[in-house]
Amino acid sequence: MSERISRLCDELRIKLHGLDRRLEALKSNGVATFDHSQDVLEGQLDRVEQRIYDHRVAVEAANARAKAWVAEKKSGLHATHVLRNEKDKIYLLESEADEAETYASAAFELAAAAADEAILAVLHAVLARNKADQAAFPEMSPPG
Repeated sequence: MSERISRLCDELRIKLHGLDRRLEALKSNGVATFDHSQDVLEGQLDRVEQRIYDHRVAVEAANARAKAWVAEKKSGLHATHVLRNEKDKIYLLESEADEAETYASAAFELAAAAADEAILAVLHAVLARNKADQAAFPEMSPPG
């Protein structure tokens, strides 16, 4: 495995671990009082929305890189190359490896962005459920 791919795997593992920690925090906040958990959840929602906003340009670029790689693979551009000698073959293989690593990098960026979107969706769902529960059981809601 190349150094670049190894680094990408490590980065994704770290991001997934962070996602797991944030989801565990969400679950534990659900046990807290409504008033406290509402403030905590809204703060988390703001941070995740900001993170998504901050990374939007990088995500758009990663999406473009991924689509370009897929389009190139579908078109079979590399199959049209005439290999004159071993040096051409090595160059082509190196180029294909570089492009595949770029695609992998883009896919990892998109996966991280999808994880943030999933967290955002969970936060919205938990906040909506809290509001529904508060409306259904007003006696359990904090005085306001």
